Amino acid sequence: MLGLIVLALTMFMIFTLVKNALMGKQLSQDDDYTGTISLIIPMTNRSEFYLDPWLQSLMGFRRLTENFHIHILIDGHHPAVVAWRELEEKLPYVQIHSFLHRPANANPTTWMIEQIAHEIKSQVVIIGDSELVPSESALLSVSKFVDLKSRSYFVVPQTVRKTYLGESVALLNPTLALVSVFGWRKFIRRFAYPLMSIAQGWMAMPLETFKEIDFKRFDQRSWKDAIARDWDFRNKKFALAFGERHLRRHYPEVLKVQMAQLKIYWEELWAGGDRHGFWLFVLALFIWSFPLLFIWSHPFWSLASIFLLTLYRFFSKIIFQESWFGIMLHPFGCLIWIATLLIWALEGVKTRYVSTPMRR
Repeated sequence: MLGLIVLALTMFMIFTLVKNALMGKQLSQDDDYTGTISLIIPMTNRSEFYLDPWLQSLMGFRRLTENFHIHILIDGHHPAVVAWRELEEKLPYVQIHSFLHRPANANPTTWMIEQIAHEIKSQVVIIGDSELVPSESALLSVSKFVDLKSRSYFVVPQTVRKTYLGESVALLNPTLALVSVFGWRKFIRRFAYPLMSIAQGWMAMPLETFKEIDFKRFDQRSWKDAIARDWDFRNKKFALAFGERHLRRHYPEVLKVQMAQLKIYWEELWAGGDRHGFWLFVLALFIWSFPLLFIWSHPFWSLASIFLLTLYRFFSKIIFQESWFGIMLHPFGCLIWIATLLIWALEGVKTRYVSTPMRR
């Protein structure tokens, strides 16, 4: 019965992945856009920043100069502010907004966006993570889609190839593995809200849609979750787009650092109260790891699961431009995810239930 459930869920993932891949837009370097664009990047204490890729990408901009603005929102004393200052000095379209003080009960991301919302005048507004490094074509292409269709888009990035084992870990994340539910019909979209909160990507929209968002009433931990719920509440349809090589998600080069971040990731996901997102991610991890965990007790179902996961990775390779070596290291990526989950859980149990020695 357990094997049958896993196979059914895997087939559902394959079906929805292919469906949305056929309906989603691929960013292209052939697209052009002459309107104005604003890219908003909110940074909190858990945000990462990769200076060299950002500097290399922004220095290559040719068509976007006067019509483009980057607004960097920094919550508190973030170490990346020094690097962003370096970019601000070299590039006139980069503007830093540093917020050293904010209300204690305010959501840092949505509160920062609210503070600068009145300054945004561009025709297309994009909100994205600092780990995502765009090419000029990414900005032009998605802005063209938003302008032509007058609708919003959630743009899924491609994972950068650094080390094959590191890539195998990075590929097993909600953005890629569970992106299939993002563009589904309304009741499934409600199911996808928790996944939005733990995904990385761009949310691109017309200026009118951005101005209609009431950031004051948001109480969600994730700005993506909050905006997705707002779009759904106001019946604003949004579609998927895939970044390919034009929008890339970076991750630490050192595997040890990447594992440390995964452990922090589990803790923040649980501490943030996003129980639905936490258990959905655990479910996805169970599906990926089923052949490893049950190869001896359920050999038939495990082999069938391996076949379906291979088929799933074949389609995700086409859609997300993954490397074959990273896909072949899928089992090792699962083991690392499981290890970090167990380490986090054991440390939590030890902290909560193991009593400290009594003072004499």
